Amino acid sequence: MPTTKLTLAPQQRQQLNLHLVQQMKLLQLNSLELDQYVQEAVEANPLLEFTWSNGNHDWQETDGREYSRSHGARSRDDEPAPDPLANVVRQEETLQQVLQEQLGCQELNGEERQLARYIVGTLDGNGWWREDVEATAQAFGVESRSVEAALQRVQQLEPAGVGAQSLAQCLELQLPPEAPELVRKIIREGLDLLGQNQIPALAEKFRATKQAVLAAREMICSLDPRPGARYASTGPVAYQREDVRVDVGAKGLTITVYDSWGGKFVLNQEYLDWGKKQANAQVKAYLKEQLGKARYLQQLLKERQQTLLLVFQALVTHQESFFRLGPGHKQPLKLADLAEETGLAISTVSRALQHKSIGCRWGCFKADSLLVGEAASQAAGTVTEERLQQLIRQVIDREDKQHPLSDQAICEALKQQGVHTARRTVNKYRVKLGIPGKSGRKQWE
Repeated sequence: MPTTKLTLAPQQRQQLNLHLVQQMKLLQLNSLELDQYVQEAVEANPLLEFTWSNGNHDWQETDGREYSRSHGARSRDDEPAPDPLANVVRQEETLQQVLQEQLGCQELNGEERQLARYIVGTLDGNGWWREDVEATAQAFGVESRSVEAALQRVQQLEPAGVGAQSLAQCLELQLPPEAPELVRKIIREGLDLLGQNQIPALAEKFRATKQAVLAAREMICSLDPRPGARYASTGPVAYQREDVRVDVGAKGLTITVYDSWGGKFVLNQEYLDWGKKQANAQVKAYLKEQLGKARYLQQLLKERQQTLLLVFQALVTHQESFFRLGPGHKQPLKLADLAEETGLAISTVSRALQHKSIGCRWGCFKADSLLVGEAASQAAGTVTEERLQQLIRQVIDREDKQHPLSDQAICEALKQQGVHTARRTVNKYRVKLGIPGKSGRKQWE
């Protein structure tokens, strides 16, 4: 008769309780999402109510801690912070509004006006029309030539280049009638070579002098490939609110973590007093349940605030040089480093940084953008990806444009500065920066 053998062995299992799940949910919300979450909770609970105040500091909470570092300290007076609105162009009208106004001044029959309005309404953000002529004709029950005629009407409107179906067409629509034929030929047949800065190849292809090709390139570069981008967007505007603020003062760095839900909520004392007088058991049970939910929400928000303060204090401490000196001075930093310093799990630190924005004198940045990997080495230590990109750009900016450097030559130039990296790494970050290769950077005489 077979016997059953029982064995005991230790086994580790991870279980998430409801409280931990709620903590993680609130931790990964950004300020706008948390605002909506708390607002809905207050509206659903009669025992909760907001106490609004006109003071600006009623909806924020600071840790009260300052980080003082005497070396390399810079105050706000050393260099004024850039105005975030300095380069903003006021955009009040959309491209569709501008074009519809122009169509209203043209003599069009019913079919032409209907097709033209449809074409204007379906232009993309660049001002291009990417719909299919045949499909549009079939949808409106007309011939293809009717759609093409309406499209030509739209292409005659301002700004020049709208309604184009390709880059070449967009550029050619902007050319004045007196433009040289060489310019039109390059736009139609030589944009690829022009983008690669192959001036001798273009001169040979079109049997022109190098100087004529350079003059044509100058005219083409003055054209706008995105004529619709200068107008206001037709879609909703995405707003961003800072979750954390870092300020540089005379005593050091000060961190502010905002209570982004906009106000302090308290228990409604009238409901509590009324509930104590009730003899109905169901009413008492309901109020007891809502009271528990209210206190539980307060506890969750307090824990969220404490976790964010802990994580961002560690983050700011590691990246102090960035907040003092600006972009280009980030230090290598990983999630594991913050987890080790704070004593929190890596997943908790990741959720704390997720969807969060941190503001400082240099602008507003995604919190996880301050996590920087190592890209190269030098005698004094490691070099971050951001710093390496900055060094590559500096080397390229100083090169002789008539004899630009290859990626290997850039490696050698970095090596002279004490930075050791591979040619493929230089190529990777040069492409990431949008800088063309050696031939694309050459300036032709």
